[in-house]
Amino acid sequence: MTIIDFYKQLSKLLTDTRENFLTKSQAEKKLEELLEEAKKNKLDVNIDPKILDQVNLMRLDDENSYRPESDYDFTSDDDSSYSY
Repeated sequence: MTIIDFYKQLSKLLTDTRENFLTKSQAEKKLEELLEEAKKNKLDVNIDPKILDQVNLMRLDDENSYRPESDYDFTSDDDSSYSY
């Protein structure tokens, strides 16, 4: 297991829990197993079990829906603001 594999599995676990494919107790068990596997592979991860709390799962939803607003309109053909 690499660190990338770990975080892919963690992401899937969080998504499955948030979408109610897993109960909280199932998710806690899977998280414990995932952390044990990471430890066996000498990965330095520090994941608080509170990550599975509903309020934190809702934050994941907020993060996934965030789209930064751009101050620049790249579709504009007007380059008059630039002088060379």
